Amino acid sequence: MRLVMIAIVPIAASLWGANPAPARAPAPFDGSWMGCETYQGTEICEYKMLAQRGDRLCGVQRYFATNAYYEQRFVGRVKANVAHIEKICGDPGSETDTYCSGSAPAGATKVGWQATDRKLGLCGGRLVEGGRDARACTGTSERLGMPRVDELGEQGPRPEDRAWLAGCAGGIE
Repeated sequence: MRLVMIAIVPIAASLWGANPAPARAPAPFDGSWMGCETYQGTEICEYKMLAQRGDRLCGVQRYFATNAYYEQRFVGRVKANVAHIEKICGDPGSETDTYCSGSAPAGATKVGWQATDRKLGLCGGRLVEGGRDARACTGTSERLGMPRVDELGEQGPRPEDRAWLAGCAGGIE
């Protein structure tokens, strides 16, 4: 029996190695991006957490403006290394006036998705607004955009936004 196992194990191992799991397509936008600054003595951090599957992109974001944080969800497509955001919802602010379903206050008149044409790009390994390509990145400041981070820590999205992001990446909005 031991002799049979000695003969079978190398053959099985070579077959296993011959059929490796398919490689996941490159997803340059996938991950967490965060930038922090000090405002009136307080650290203010903004982030985008993105899930890219093929050309589909889903994201949750938080930004600071007019002395308040705004949190939103968005969906789009990646084409030629530029993320084209197609729809957005969340806290009404400069990027949307439409609450997400399930999180709107009673009496809200705009609930669901709002169409948008915003773009995201990558410039020097940083996530930037406006869909810059590599040629547009030359000579820009290292402070432009948000760097990729391993963890958002306490700054990250709420559990329900993380659950939505996971579902959205799988095609469920």
